[in-house]
Amino acid sequence: MDQERLYALLAREMAGELTAEEANTLQQLLQQYPDASYIREVFAQNWVPAGKQYGPSQVQQLLEKHQLRLQAASLPEETPVTDIAPPRKVWKLYTAIAASLLVLVSLGAWFLRQRPAQKPAPLAQLVTAKRMRSQILLPDGSRVWLNAGSKLDYPEQFAPHSPREVHLEGEAFFIVAADAERPFRVYTKAFRVHVLGTSFNVRAYPLEDSAVASLVQGAVEVILNNDSKQVVALRPNEKLTIPVHPVTTEATTAAPIPTMAALQKSKLTLVQDSIIPETAWVQNKLAFKHLELEKVVVMLEEWYGVKIDFRNNNKRKLYFTGVFETESLEQVLNAMENTQSFTWEKDNTGKIWIR
Repeated sequence: MDQERLYALLAREMAGELTAEEANTLQQLLQQYPDASYIREVFAQNWVPAGKQYGPSQVQQLLEKHQLRLQAASLPEETPVTDIAPPRKVWKLYTAIAASLLVLVSLGAWFLRQRPAQKPAPLAQLVTAKRMRSQILLPDGSRVWLNAGSKLDYPEQFAPHSPREVHLEGEAFFIVAADAERPFRVYTKAFRVHVLGTSFNVRAYPLEDSAVASLVQGAVEVILNNDSKQVVALRPNEKLTIPVHPVTTEATTAAPIPTMAALQKSKLTLVQDSIIPETAWVQNKLAFKHLELEKVVVMLEEWYGVKIDFRNNNKRKLYFTGVFETESLEQVLNAMENTQSFTWEKDNTGKIWIR
């Protein structure tokens, strides 16, 4: 193997037996394995071999012993160099090389253990308030749209040869730059999404009773609660709805992991023309299809930055379909009120009441 060859050449270099051809090979291997350059320097600077702690005098004794082994293995200057060295000289030479190789390998292992771990890249955060939507280009070229009342944590730079990881609270639409060596991962409190290059939507607000992953293009895997045994693969135009326990201000026990039977996998459907409710917000359109009024209310609160509540809880389970773009909150409520299924009013504080 190349690494074994590298250590053998380093040992021969220390023994003074390196040929010109081997020197060229050594330089090529040092470029291929840059860590070995550090090992070479560390050894040359009288560092301690792996696995032991020595004082200055003990370090000096070890180095002197190692130098004596090398000298014993070297041929005297006045001795003519022949093609075949005497057996005892050969044995000494390769014993010294083996000893050097052992020290180098041990020192390499020690060096790798002692090298400080790579610090994670500083995190950046994008937060959108209610009524606001934002768009950002991540360091890898992936593009993210962040819906109202959402938060995205991401590194200022993605590490090379490592997964690209972001953390989401709320809703975001992703168009991920393809990179087979660095899979893209979106973490939420309910699940995480694994992807190589695709476009998808994730909705995971802390106050909602479900989280949804919707795939537009490509392929993704949804891993529930970071449990690698619960994996759901999505194909284009599919979504996965996961029941969760909404976060409240009261003390609660840990939410149970949803079972596979509790999941709802379904197709993305158009509400009109080419509008998909799950991603319409990216086009600044408010769209919902056969959705309970209590969930429509949550969307209206985020979209318009208001508070809405029910005076009549029986109205919560009414279902509505609609697409709105430039309409005001009053126009949206009036349009739904025209179905004669409920009425609404605004109190002195500006809060909306459904009755």
